[in-house]
Amino acid sequence: MGSLLMRRPDLARLPSVPAEVVPAGPDDAAGLARLLDASFDETWDEGRVRRDLLDDPTVTATLLIRDGETVIATASARSLPDRYPDAGYLHWVAADPAVRGRGLGFAVVVAVLHRFAADGFAGSVLQTDDHRLAAIRLYLRLGYVPQYPEPDHEPRWSTILPRLL
Repeated sequence: MGSLLMRRPDLARLPSVPAEVVPAGPDDAAGLARLLDASFDETWDEGRVRRDLLDDPTVTATLLIRDGETVIATASARSLPDRYPDAGYLHWVAADPAVRGRGLGFAVVVAVLHRFAADGFAGSVLQTDDHRLAAIRLYLRLGYVPQYPEPDHEPRWSTILPRLL
């Protein structure tokens, strides 16, 4: 089963970017790896962070929030002009499971949306999984709407959306 697609059709009326969101640098690879490994059912190490985020030319920015020296939230801005010529691609959003519910995901996603607006994109897209209900709730709150590029997406969304009420 493939990922679900969501689109934010415009970048108007964005909330303000919280001051604590900063760009990631090369020294953040270990902290990002720890956070992403704890947040997803995939293995993340420093090499993968460098390869898939920090050194990937399609990733235009990886943004993060720290608590002291610990990376506690992240999201990346990606450009895939062949697939989404008018939209920035929201990529790898994560908040430390120990501090979820504090608005950290909201903060990093809003910062990425501002980045897309500054880069001249008209909107944003993302892919997510059916079980990421908290993330889907956040994306809906931020103006993303479900898309149906595959025949199985409509019934999947019909199952997910009532669970969010």
